[in-house]
Amino acid sequence: MRQSAILIRLAAIFLLLLAGTEIVLRQWVLTPSRQTFDPQLGFTYLGNQDILHTREGRARITLNSLGLNAPPLDTIHAAAQDRPTVLVLGDSYTEALQVPRETNFVSLAAQASGLNLVNAGRSGLGPLHYPEIFGQLRADIVPDALIICLTQGDIQDARRTPYRVVRTEGELAISGLSVTASTNSRLRGYIEPLIHHSALATLIMRRAALVLGGWQWPWEDWPFFDTPEIRSPGRRAGDDDVYSAIMFQLATLNSQIPTALLYIPTFRYAAGGVMIETAQSRRDRRAFETMAAELSLPLFRADTAMRASYARDSFPLTGFDNATLGHGHLNERGHAAVAQTLAQAARAVADRP
Repeated sequence: MRQSAILIRLAAIFLLLLAGTEIVLRQWVLTPSRQTFDPQLGFTYLGNQDILHTREGRARITLNSLGLNAPPLDTIHAAAQDRPTVLVLGDSYTEALQVPRETNFVSLAAQASGLNLVNAGRSGLGPLHYPEIFGQLRADIVPDALIICLTQGDIQDARRTPYRVVRTEGELAISGLSVTASTNSRLRGYIEPLIHHSALATLIMRRAALVLGGWQWPWEDWPFFDTPEIRSPGRRAGDDDVYSAIMFQLATLNSQIPTALLYIPTFRYAAGGVMIETAQSRRDRRAFETMAAELSLPLFRADTAMRASYARDSFPLTGFDNATLGHGHLNERGHAAVAQTLAQAARAVADRP
């Protein structure tokens, strides 16, 4: 009997600790997961949800009915009455949950360009997913043009994305391509009901994902490991040719709507005000430049505006006081710099016939 009483007390204390932890997390750290499983895209945000982000910076954002970090659809449609609408696709750099919506580079570029820019960035997704995202959003947004924001790691992420290409018999060229959610995302789908109701479960899942998926070789960003020559994409036969797969997806989008590319580089900051683009960022940029040239797609680079910002203010464009300056996602200075190039790209693509 005595042991049973002790166990009951311990269980009660444990439950109280769990409840207290849940309350603290919801108030100051993060909300329970607002994501749902999509068979092609993996986890994407539900519509009309409040998101509290504190891992880098601090922002509480209300997503619109499509799960986008963008104004409500009524506001988007009203703006489309007197100006072109440009849909902006990208990864977490574009989605920008780290800063208030009005300070992210899509919002700032909309103000600077006078165009109706709609942020359709989705964390964890990349070029192979963008035709699927565009297809899901096109009827609701009705865009006149499209900008795809590319970042360091997009090619590496594409290699990890499960996809299947279709080729006409006897032909090397790709005639179709489909993507599916990763195994990790499918496994997470089984516990979706739990993470929707618990901030603690959401936090545990995110930490586990970082441990399992965030490791990289420590020397990948060392500048003297750079590869100066990039093989021209699209030359190698076989389903594993990720360059051909990315080019096919970009060409598919450009055939449906005027499209432009924007490359956002990643920098490291050294002593003496030195700003160095990482080796992987240089490799990815050169690969995308080659792809853009072969597809006759305009590609804009944000590096000039970013370097000018750092030369003027001597303040890193990535990282936050509650994380690590110089690493991670764009801070408000970084968004302000990228917005200059995005505004230029938006005006150019909106004028395309």
